[in-house]
Amino acid sequence: MIGISILCTNAYFPLGIRFIRRFMKYYRGRRDVIFFIFTDRDPKDFLKEGTNYRWIKTENSNWVDGTNLKFKSIISLFNEPVEYLYYLDADTNVNREFTEDWFIGDLVGGQHYNDCYDQPKPFDRNPRSKAYIPYDTEFKQMYFYGAFFGGKRDRMIGFCQTLYEWQLLDKEIDYEPAVNDESYINKYFHYSPPKVVLTKDFAFLISDKGGIGETRNCNLDIDGLIDEMRLARNLDWNIQGGELIYE
Repeated sequence: MIGISILCTNAYFPLGIRFIRRFMKYYRGRRDVIFFIFTDRDPKDFLKEGTNYRWIKTENSNWVDGTNLKFKSIISLFNEPVEYLYYLDADTNVNREFTEDWFIGDLVGGQHYNDCYDQPKPFDRNPRSKAYIPYDTEFKQMYFYGAFFGGKRDRMIGFCQTLYEWQLLDKEIDYEPAVNDESYINKYFHYSPPKVVLTKDFAFLISDKGGIGETRNCNLDIDGLIDEMRLARNLDWNIQGGELIYE
């Protein structure tokens, strides 16, 4: 069993629902899948019958708090009966058939799509922070997504526990790293690289917000889109230009 955790509160709710629906539409793998949906709305009226999921009601009042909930939320799944556990950002999209083979591993990370350019890595450079990576590091410099990571359940839980502890220690000095949760992920992977690193052939589309507006705005008006999604529960759709596009 593969567990997929999605955090999709506020304006990210339509995108999280889109990801789950399109994951199942294109999935051709052999393993069963369950989605752990951390959100402020009941998803039952928006997912097709037969979708295996558990809703964990979650609320946050701003984007930074929301993105920083990743590690704590995943840790809460420590006792779930899954072999593998993954996190993907809600604004991930799927546009082609795939199996689980491309992302299965003990601990898995994804090379950020901007990492191929000749530019400084956006590592956190504050020596007081638990996310700190020095400029003169001797280790290979690769920048990883905060939008995707996972692996064996216990390995994933241990990974997130470490990062959550770092978050709490930085809060004690009232410090927020340069790229929030992604800074901690890169600190961990810099010194303890994942067993599997996904680079060029990343099967999903990262950061596809479908043109619905400024999703970091917790007050973004998505009511019309939500109403249409409810009516289109049994149809296949994508989100483009802020609208449902039927397929």
